[in-house]
Amino acid sequence: MQSAYAGTLGHYYPGVLGMRDIIMPPKGFYAIFYNPVYGSNSLQDANGDKLSNFSKSETTTKYINVQGQQVPVKLSANLSADINTSMMFTTQQLLLMWVPGWKFLGADYAMILAPSLGYVSVKAKIKAQETGTITIGDTAHSVTAHQELKFKSDDYGFGDMLVQPLMLDWRGKQYDVGVNYGFFAPTGSYLEKRAANVGMGFWTQQFQVFGAYYFDKYHKTALITTTTYNLNSKSYSKDLMPGQSMTVEYALSHYMNSRVEVGLCGYDQWQISSDTGTAARNKNVFYQIHAIGGQFTGWIIKEKLSLTTKCYYEYYGVDRFKGILGTANLIYVF
Repeated sequence: MQSAYAGTLGHYYPGVLGMRDIIMPPKGFYAIFYNPVYGSNSLQDANGDKLSNFSKSETTTKYINVQGQQVPVKLSANLSADINTSMMFTTQQLLLMWVPGWKFLGADYAMILAPSLGYVSVKAKIKAQETGTITIGDTAHSVTAHQELKFKSDDYGFGDMLVQPLMLDWRGKQYDVGVNYGFFAPTGSYLEKRAANVGMGFWTQQFQVFGAYYFDKYHKTALITTTTYNLNSKSYSKDLMPGQSMTVEYALSHYMNSRVEVGLCGYDQWQISSDTGTAARNKNVFYQIHAIGGQFTGWIIKEKLSLTTKCYYEYYGVDRFKGILGTANLIYVF
């Protein structure tokens, strides 16, 4: 089995925003609460297959990509072991948006500030098939045949903050086209030797281009696409610069009436350049994830308070966890 894990995940996790949240709303101040919950017990290898077994003819270290953190696992020579891993995270993010009614280059202008709290948990069970030594992180364990080791790491605290000072939206009768620029500041909890971290430990610049086409003049039905590019900085705790990533999100949204929206949506994300630095592992392995899902939105108070629920099934992944993402979002218009 090849050493299958390499890519360090970036800040942007797709699928959290509501289908039309990328489109700039009318002039005003908005408070948006996002609460995504993600769960997975399927850690995929470099071939897109679920990791289930380690087998070694010699003592070698493998690095498992656990939500962006490289966890070293080492088996003594001629030892094989079954491994079962799981991961979950949840984030409480308050997104504050101001649309002042200004024009710039003919587009409407807005800005965003988004602090967050988060929790992430990673668990692993490793069952030895022979007598030997299993090392997870910095801890070595002597094991006998059929002995099971359990590993857990979790973290709760402030996450990395998104600051988006530039949002532009050019509007037409049946379309919206826009660009956004922002950055993630490494304000979140992060320790290099901890497998589960709320923060990432590096800065990310984020560039977005989006478009929406409305099939009728009332904007009841819309086809929306967004492309996001993340440019990562060097980690502040080790010699590692994570590779860049690109994400494509798409949605077909329909308002059944003035207060109820339903739709189909999906996302695709790829690492598009190698990790660099002396701490980078298996630089020729790039992660990717693909998902499909649906959304329901109801305006509890018309044009004032809405609740959005979404669910995505990730049907294919490489070099990362593959699971289910659910969200519950609230928007309040001041």
